[in-house]
Amino acid sequence: MRRIGHRGAKGHAPDNTIESFQKALELGCDEVETDVWVLPGGRMVIAHDRPASASGLLALDDVLDFCRGRMGVNVELKCEFSETAAYETGSRVGAHLAKGGDPDIYVSSFWWTALDAVREAAPSVRRAYLFASSPPLAGLIHESRRTALWALHPNRAFVTERLVRDTHSAGMKVQAWTVNDPAEITRFAALGVDGLMSDFPERIPK
Repeated sequence: MRRIGHRGAKGHAPDNTIESFQKALELGCDEVETDVWVLPGGRMVIAHDRPASASGLLALDDVLDFCRGRMGVNVELKCEFSETAAYETGSRVGAHLAKGGDPDIYVSSFWWTALDAVREAAPSVRRAYLFASSPPLAGLIHESRRTALWALHPNRAFVTERLVRDTHSAGMKVQAWTVNDPAEITRFAALGVDGLMSDFPERIPK
């Protein structure tokens, strides 16, 4: 099971900071999850919530440069209220990642539009769909296969044996978030979940 640090190692250091990513590295993470926003003018910055400016924030490249050759990076494409903005975010970030050529970096998003834009701009970049609800499973699997997703990223509350089985049968991975409880980690490992995002990634067996 992949050990994925949530915004670095959020339980140990301020999230989405180099300190947090350094801690994730020290804790043996296979990869880290982080959040990217595209600001007016095209700057790509790291923040969980929409930032008013880039002041004091890491750039996406700061994280990619720190992690390159050391850990993978799950880049969550962030957006609010706008399919147009979601498409622009996916297109810009996807093209940027493809240019970097690092196979250990991929994108995830709640926005199908953002993922579709990545597919168009950068077919080589892997994509994962994030969800925090319970969509009809057959339709979810069908759409995920149609758009050639690499993985599904369900909220921990929506991980079931059937979800894992059907996703694997469709040739995709299952990586759940945000999983901190040791008993739940053990249960998801038994179900065959491929990776877990956690604030305390040291709790996840490798």
